[in-house]
Amino acid sequence: MEKPPLSLYESVLNQSSDQIISNWLSGRKYTRTLFTQKAFGKLYPMKYTKLSLCIDAMVNILDDFFDEILDKRTKANYIIEFLRVFSTYESECPRKIHKALKNYFEKLITLAVAEGFYQQQIVQEKDINKIAKDSADLLVCRRQDIDVFIEIALLSYKNRKVIPQIKKIGRIFRALNILKKDIKDIEHDTKNNIDTVVTLVFSNEKIDFSVYINILLDLFSKKLDLILKSINKKDLQLVPIYNLNKMIEKEKKEIFKIIQSI
Repeated sequence: MEKPPLSLYESVLNQSSDQIISNWLSGRKYTRTLFTQKAFGKLYPMKYTKLSLCIDAMVNILDDFFDEILDKRTKANYIIEFLRVFSTYESECPRKIHKALKNYFEKLITLAVAEGFYQQQIVQEKDINKIAKDSADLLVCRRQDIDVFIEIALLSYKNRKVIPQIKKIGRIFRALNILKKDIKDIEHDTKNNIDTVVTLVFSNEKIDFSVYINILLDLFSKKLDLILKSINKKDLQLVPIYNLNKMIEKEKKEIFKIIQSI
């Protein structure tokens, strides 16, 4: 994964702990801000970078807080760090984004329930196609964490008619991005007793993991095709749409490469 330059984080380095920054720079935690800036290129409203990074930090802190095995001191540090970054976010955040982030945090509650439901379905299911379908449905839920970052990128975007499609394509990218990360984290997640659809399927000796991933990727390719067919040919060349398509193809190639090495 391409690592973001330190200069990108200059405005929040003073507020974020070494742990958070090292997670970003090492690729242990993905930076949604960087993804949206790549997608929108020069069209990205750079004045909102600080705001976006604050949200990135908060989401990643919560992710670690609930998923990782942390000692009492580390948990306390995470809480302090979250409050510190949140105070910066509050001073920077437009009302429109405030609402989007509020909705996202509310979705975290339902996501935990949905994740448990889909994991149970996958453990009980024997049909590889149904397992892939359930996996895709769960990734559809998890990909929602990109929404608020795309909302920020769209704050100054002029072509309003393609905004719904941009959001949908962004979610497809994020779903594949999460899938890639889960595959890369199989060893880490297994060691730390973190269940994901990927670890559950990978540990099932009756399922061909490579075939499963190919079916899953095909499902997302079909979803993407439906979105692209709803866009005028001329608009397919718009910067965020064109760039997101390239980013999706890159994720798919990297997933195939990782699978071949397992």
